[in-house]
Amino acid sequence: MFYACHAASVIKNSSVWYVDSACSNHMTSHESLLIDIDTNVTAKVKMGTGDLVQATGKGILVIETKYGPRHIKEVMLIPGLDENLLSVGQMIEHGYFLLFGDSIVEIYDDKSLKHLVTKVPMTGNKCFPLSLQYANAVAMKATIKETTWCWHRRYGHLNLPNLRMLHQKELVYGLSKIGDLEKVCQGCALGKSHKEAFDKERRGEQACH
Repeated sequence: MFYACHAASVIKNSSVWYVDSACSNHMTSHESLLIDIDTNVTAKVKMGTGDLVQATGKGILVIETKYGPRHIKEVMLIPGLDENLLSVGQMIEHGYFLLFGDSIVEIYDDKSLKHLVTKVPMTGNKCFPLSLQYANAVAMKATIKETTWCWHRRYGHLNLPNLRMLHQKELVYGLSKIGDLEKVCQGCALGKSHKEAFDKERRGEQACH
């Protein structure tokens, strides 16, 4: 187990996440850090005290790295949680590679271990606290309007059923929930329309004149 903490010394800091091998899911109590929160979550989490706490949602954490934004998916929202936790097992499931040794953990996003995302030194109490820099997309989430139109255009006027499939099967990172379009897309209507064939007899008569 790579994570341990005494409740008496807890200082809440929304930017610090503990790399935790004993945690089955990423967890936080800070709703403002997450995007695309699914509130239809019925899971319960067993705390260190043995109490079961109901999760109120599951969302995506967007962080900034030297390789650009990275999306940490399936972060559970747990009210009252003192620390932010990054699950080692869940990071591995989502394609990250973690190397522990020499009082440090190195996190890579490729199997060749060439793309080092970050290094996390071990502290005196044998914790691995990681300070994250959040991407601007988190702060701008509340101002985005008509996201369905936006994704429809970005994917070359892809139809709504296929857009919803991309979202439901999580085939695209950061793809928000697809709603309904209240009006007809003019580009799609124009592209699907056809032009009547020019009458050959009339064309011959015009050529004679």
